[in-house]
Amino acid sequence: MAYTADVLVIGGGGSGMSAAISAATSGASVILLEKCPQVGGSTAMSVGSFTAANTSYQYRAGVNDSIELFIEDMKVANGPFEERENKELRRILAENAGPTIEWLSSIGVQFLGPTPEPPYEKPRMHNVLPNSRAYRAALLRECRKRGVTIYTSMRVDRLLQNAAGEIVGASVNGMNYFGRRGVILATGDYSASTELKAKYVGEAAAKVPPVNPNNTGDGFKLGTEVGAVMTQMDRLYEGLRFAPSNRPDLIKMLPFVPGLTKLMRQVVEKLPKNLLAYVIRGALTSWIGPNNTMYRAGAILVDPGGRRITGEDSDALMARAVAADAANTAYMIFDSRVAKKFSAWPNPVSTFPGVAYAYLQDYKRYRPDVYHRAPTIEELATSIGMDPTALRTTVDRWNIDVASGKDSQFGRQHLGEGVIEGPFYALGPMSAFITLADGGLAVDTGLRVTNADGQPIPGLWAAGSTGQGGLQLLNHGLHIGWAMISGRIAGRHAAQAGPRTDLEPVTVADGPHDAGTNASGQARATTYP
Repeated sequence: MAYTADVLVIGGGGSGMSAAISAATSGASVILLEKCPQVGGSTAMSVGSFTAANTSYQYRAGVNDSIELFIEDMKVANGPFEERENKELRRILAENAGPTIEWLSSIGVQFLGPTPEPPYEKPRMHNVLPNSRAYRAALLRECRKRGVTIYTSMRVDRLLQNAAGEIVGASVNGMNYFGRRGVILATGDYSASTELKAKYVGEAAAKVPPVNPNNTGDGFKLGTEVGAVMTQMDRLYEGLRFAPSNRPDLIKMLPFVPGLTKLMRQVVEKLPKNLLAYVIRGALTSWIGPNNTMYRAGAILVDPGGRRITGEDSDALMARAVAADAANTAYMIFDSRVAKKFSAWPNPVSTFPGVAYAYLQDYKRYRPDVYHRAPTIEELATSIGMDPTALRTTVDRWNIDVASGKDSQFGRQHLGEGVIEGPFYALGPMSAFITLADGGLAVDTGLRVTNADGQPIPGLWAAGSTGQGGLQLLNHGLHIGWAMISGRIAGRHAAQAGPRTDLEPVTVADGPHDAGTNASGQARATTYP
């Protein structure tokens, strides 16, 4: 059995749905295949910030920005990675971010902002209201409005090529899905692929679990099987996060209703900043781990047995050390001097980009389950459920090392002032996660996937993390921006390509497996309440 449309999109996250809508509004019929039971991908799991210049939000706020200033700020944010930036794609991102914000607003997505986000000179951070599920709801509604056919629980086995070497479709469970004009890969990153993480970053990084377990690098595999090349696969966003809170989170619970969301934006824009920050802090303490600046001030990281497990100089070192143990659990230990320092500006425990800051007292208020305070180290250990003798031994050894100016266990560079003055504090449990994986298939400025010679592979485009193509995206709000921007561009170009008359694949799938069928073995179309 075969299914045919003008454009076939593989992946139903923000980039895939944006691509499908763009293709449909360019006059193409579209089929979208999503391997999960529902669409949304990492976009619907994100904080939701979108960085852009020259938006109506900036205009209302009196911000005079430009594309050139945006690009210059991205250069600063890149730091040493600037030398490997894909400058052509960066300009495309900068020029299209503002129009994409306006497009999202036109389909009902509303934002809080713009807000500042260092090191950017201008406020460009636009935070989605009420939460990132608004992207999923608005894009899905627009897909349905534009006649996009969506099939879920459909994991693609392989891409299909005709005799001329053109990509003409994909095979799922022995069934073929064709795109007369083109196929778009939008399957997310590889943060859940143990194989790719081990190969390009290392075995220790491969053990760190992903925030999104569905980001298994499917598009990377599909693309490279037909001649695509992967680029800059050596960077992961590794870090520690608190366990999810059982406390109801109003921001995460709010539904997406376009009229209500617009009213919400108007109300939020008029809220006093201190009141808005008060509302946001509850979300901050639910979603995000502590800044690593606390370790530089003197905090240490210990496992459930009370032992230090690594030098605390980087998020990656700590995440890999914590994930190396099956428990994937750790606690931050510090004294009253660090507690005092991180109880007021300019030293927040955690931040919500450009909007609010959470301090130690906010964790006491909003997350008492991860906040521990005691007059002695032994009592602190008991409150956590840790061996008091082990933690005391660890702290004493650390304090001796700080006094000597050298970490005798792990060679930590920034020692701080030790864990000496009571009362003593702990934050945790925390677990290691990878939020994002950079890298992607090489693409040209039209988002066509290219081969080792830099030539486009006929009929194949990529978007989002799958088509990141060497972009650095090293500040908040750029990954979401690229997902939507690249999806729209890929969808438009694929729709405008000439239709292929030869859709006969040279090879087909070997045979059926469990993914992608209902009980009767037929393709399952999405229906949403």
